[in-house]
Amino acid sequence: MLVCIAVIAVLAALLFPVFREARASALETSCLSRQRQISLANSLYLDDYDDRFTPVNYTPGAANPDSRTDRTWVQLLLPYVRTFSVFQCPQDESQRREDEASFDKDLVPGDTYSRFYSASRRTNAGLNYLYLSPVEWRGLEWVVTPRAISGIEDKGRMILTADSVWDRDSRGAPRGGGHFMVIPPCRYRIRNGFRFDTFPLTETNGVVLAASQGWDSNPNSALRYGGAWPWHGERMTVTYVDGSARSITPRALAEGCEVEKGWEGTIADSSKYLWDAL
Repeated sequence: MLVCIAVIAVLAALLFPVFREARASALETSCLSRQRQISLANSLYLDDYDDRFTPVNYTPGAANPDSRTDRTWVQLLLPYVRTFSVFQCPQDESQRREDEASFDKDLVPGDTYSRFYSASRRTNAGLNYLYLSPVEWRGLEWVVTPRAISGIEDKGRMILTADSVWDRDSRGAPRGGGHFMVIPPCRYRIRNGFRFDTFPLTETNGVVLAASQGWDSNPNSALRYGGAWPWHGERMTVTYVDGSARSITPRALAEGCEVEKGWEGTIADSSKYLWDAL
């Protein structure tokens, strides 16, 4: 009996890591599949709206936004995928807000998608909004100007969405789900000895909407990678403008970019920079 128990214990010790790895691999594959559905939904939206990307939301920067006056890009793509679970990473087991499981108290009568407003802001897919749907300050309000896909040269290199995180606790563990926006690491390029802004803005004041400028050097910050987060061990799922999706490391997000605090870094190699494919 003791020998049998010992053998079982040894086998369990050997097999449990294998099972964990298999489960993690299955969840990563599921996440890739869901992200591809998001890319497909984005392509369908582009066809319906003159080849322009979704606004990141209707009322960016609002102090107390709700479903009566606002819509997020997630809600705008929701009719093309039918189920909200597509926007949630199966690996994300962090605690979310309780009201996401029920109808919002500010529901719009007759609007079957308004109940997803609160949850859509914490989706695990964060939009590359500063390049695809830039939000800038124009005098008295924030204005969002979706970009046309025709202006993007290398669609297979430019990030559409990336796995994201809402917040992290004092130990660096993720909490609160994801975030519907992710922030690029660099903003400027040097050309012919001159430094210029790469954000596609219409005004010259250069004030853009962001939770915090650039990436945070604090290793426990939710903005360590601009809100992006490696839910799959040391890897995260990203989608590209051409509709593809793949798993990459956080380091790859900053390829071609000399990251500095407050977006002061420059894009050194445009061929490797994944956020803006000019």
